[in-house]
Amino acid sequence: MKRISKEPDVRRRELIDIGFEFYIKNGTGGFSIKDIVTSAGVATGLFYYYFKSKEQFVDEILNEFIVNNMEEIQHILNSEKLTVMQKMTESLETFWAFIEKLAPYKNEDSFQTEQHFQLEQKVFMQMQPLIQQVIEDGVRTRIFNTDNPILASGFILYGLSSIAHSNKLDLNDDIKKEMINLVLTTLKYNQIEDI
Repeated sequence: MKRISKEPDVRRRELIDIGFEFYIKNGTGGFSIKDIVTSAGVATGLFYYYFKSKEQFVDEILNEFIVNNMEEIQHILNSEKLTVMQKMTESLETFWAFIEKLAPYKNEDSFQTEQHFQLEQKVFMQMQPLIQQVIEDGVRTRIFNTDNPILASGFILYGLSSIAHSNKLDLNDDIKKEMINLVLTTLKYNQIEDI
């Protein structure tokens, strides 16, 4: 089989995309490096040119997935076209879809690495001021009534993280509704004032 030459960034992206599909369908133990390179039509050595090991490869796949999903939430929170309530509910809905995708894999070793937790902390540091701003906008427009938007935003963000990492919750529509209700209760949501 003739190999097709591609730019390094394009080839690396292709390997990550293929790896993500294998990971989502089969988990870490359900695919090999050989599966990835065969699917991509490349030599095994090329895989090792980009990634030191399968573990590092899986870490990069998961970290990129997390960053991309968090960027989607950041986009919602930064939107000037959405109301405060739309920002809050759409970001919660997007977060919920994210944790549903990851639920079958959250016990994988890849989610328990120091790199993963450092990435999570970095993402949280970026998201916390955005959530705080939405809360402050909600307080200003009397949709929310909380005295401490900084505390509320941190409480919400780390509470959502605990849901994502929990092994004790069955992720269903009732839990999703309860999660949204808890967030709105934390913010002392005033339905009467919602515009």
